[in-house]
Amino acid sequence: MYDTLGLDWDGVISHFPEELNILAAKFSRVAVITLNRTITLERVMAAFAGVQAEFILEHCPDDKRDEYAAWKAEACRRHKVSLMIDDDGYVVMECRSLGIPTLAVNAGFVQAVLRDSKF
Repeated sequence: MYDTLGLDWDGVISHFPEELNILAAKFSRVAVITLNRTITLERVMAAFAGVQAEFILEHCPDDKRDEYAAWKAEACRRHKVSLMIDDDGYVVMECRSLGIPTLAVNAGFVQAVLRDSKF
């Protein structure tokens, strides 16, 4: 059994940092697989300060951007991801087609609910 959590940055880590810190602490490795080239390993480490895990950061190469969902699924396979979390349905479908358990999150919906709530 692999012990690697795969995470997207935008719409996932960016919107659920506290929750993902809790989850990441349960894994020995965390692979951040993103299209966002502004994310650095230092920024990843800062986002997960206090989490005792090995961190991996992989950016989508320019020549794979048109096929980003398949690229992310292959990156998950390469890093032996046991669970991927992404906000893009195409990524979820590609990962699942390779047998990689994947959860979809909807950051936009959560933001709208929080914005409209009375809390």
